[in-house]
Amino acid sequence: MKFKGIEHIGITVTDLKAAETFFVNALGASVLYRIVPPDEPAKAVDGQSMHPLNGFPVDMRVVGLAMLRLGNGANVELFQLDPGVNNQQTNICQPGINHFSLYVDDIKEAGETLRAHGAEMLEGPSDCFAQEEGAGNQTWFCRTPFGVLIELITLPSPLHYDEGATAERWLP
Repeated sequence: MKFKGIEHIGITVTDLKAAETFFVNALGASVLYRIVPPDEPAKAVDGQSMHPLNGFPVDMRVVGLAMLRLGNGANVELFQLDPGVNNQQTNICQPGINHFSLYVDDIKEAGETLRAHGAEMLEGPSDCFAQEEGAGNQTWFCRTPFGVLIELITLPSPLHYDEGATAERWLP
């Protein structure tokens, strides 16, 4: 068996339509399909039927579910739940998956595009360090309007690998 890579990431949001709009307008994503359109309550999926599959709470329902294509990386699956969840300001110190990173050619332009669509840009862009250090290698984090932490990264200079590394980092 060989693992080929991340096929999709799942993100729970408070408002599926608003999150879709952000991903499409700010990140150039495409909505592929909506398994549970948020304006079709009859298609909601109850927790009782999902619990055995993935541990979903039996007292909740999925009232919105969409799959988006994002560039040349992982797809993004968006969930809206009932009862709703609060937007949380994610950060690196939280357990579990705490951010995803998007490779860009022009980090300043990408950051300004995200800002124009409601993202809170944190300090940056910042030069990369350690094994990622190199001319033009930079990173810049933001929080989306729905609380998800996104890292922008550009790595035009070669990376430095530890002795004994058997592969190189995949870049789009």
